[in-house]
Amino acid sequence: MRWHGLVVLVGAAAAFAAPPAAPEAVRDSKTALEIARTRGKLIFLTVIVDHDHENRAVIDNVFRDKAFLKMAEEFVIVYANNEDQHGKVMVKNAHGQKEARCADCPTILCTDHIGLAQNFARGFFPDSDAKTPIHFVIDGHENVVETIMNGDFKMGFNHVPAKEVCAALKKVLDKHGKGLSEQAYAKMLSDLADSKAARSRGNLALEIEKLAPVIALDREIDGVREARERMKEIDKVAADELAKVGPLAAAGQWEEALEELRRIAKAYPGTLTAGAAAAQQKELLARPEVKKLVLARELYEKGMALLEEGKREPARKKLEECLRRGGGTKWADLASQELHKLATGG
Repeated sequence: MRWHGLVVLVGAAAAFAAPPAAPEAVRDSKTALEIARTRGKLIFLTVIVDHDHENRAVIDNVFRDKAFLKMAEEFVIVYANNEDQHGKVMVKNAHGQKEARCADCPTILCTDHIGLAQNFARGFFPDSDAKTPIHFVIDGHENVVETIMNGDFKMGFNHVPAKEVCAALKKVLDKHGKGLSEQAYAKMLSDLADSKAARSRGNLALEIEKLAPVIALDREIDGVREARERMKEIDKVAADELAKVGPLAAAGQWEEALEELRRIAKAYPGTLTAGAAAAQQKELLARPEVKKLVLARELYEKGMALLEEGKREPARKKLEECLRRGGGTKWADLASQELHKLATGG
């Protein structure tokens, strides 16, 4: 009896021991797909049907491998296993209470991986008779990106060593890139919220400023797509305003055209239209007649500023330069009028 009691005690202690090293798995396919779509992470789906040596080797030799555990942090881990003969471990839940979890992956319940095996994983096999163990890498739209296997769908598979699994996953990451960390994801959500708040206040410049870092993430995920669509809407408004500049330039209203181009470039930074406005501004400023007009205005305004400061002689020189270099412009005419006042003591 004493030996039997000792066995019971040892068994109880083992049940409450720290859970084994294991990848952090999600509990259902809906969560996995949502994380993949919103963070841009790929899903690593492991499928097991029974508990023979090859299937258990996935857990004992892959899921416990330190290099694999590090690599798994870049993926959404989905563990599909149709059985629960491997046992349970006790862990603390979100409320600090102890509860039984899966001994293979203590972040989920055995009912979770059984449900995944029956309702999700089987969809990735050519027929309903799943041969395992096997790993699939899929995206947020359930497209298979990579299959990591050692065997074939007809005869079944042997386990793939951890080193080879890690090598295959590294190639996938090199090709498709890593997803957002939770910190980066939180920052993206914050920027999107700030952009919407700015829009509600009519602060377009701030809205664009907050959308810019989201778009710069350059990923095919929900938040980035949302930001791109909003920027397209903004760009359409800017393009409509830019279209009105052409007639101004054609009519020789160069200063008005330049002013509008500057305003558009400043008001819609980061848009295609802002770039087009800057390019048109540069092109317009390269025209000799526009250069002359801009210079004449600059000289006139400097002369008038000096005049307001009571510096009559320096002002006179600037106005004379305006008249000399900007002849034929309205600014030269204004400079001529001011020079006449200076000469007559007006």
